[in-house]
Amino acid sequence: MNDFPSPSQEKFLSRRQRSQPIVLPEEFSDEEMARDWTLSAPDRATLLECIQKRYRPWSGIQLCAARLYGRFLS
Repeated sequence: MNDFPSPSQEKFLSRRQRSQPIVLPEEFSDEEMARDWTLSAPDRATLLECIQKRYRPWSGIQLCAARLYGRFLS
């Protein structure tokens, strides 16, 4: 059994939701920062192996944003 939802269970953002910018909170706790914006060891290994050095910070931020918000930051 896999962990992926069936097509009928998948939830996608509406066109309107996709076009609205993501607003990051101005204040958040250290716990929220660590939970939402810390890369796992496999994430870091993948970035080191697959992404050019100059793009790693941007790629890491986008990875965290995609997990947190379900889409990339603009």
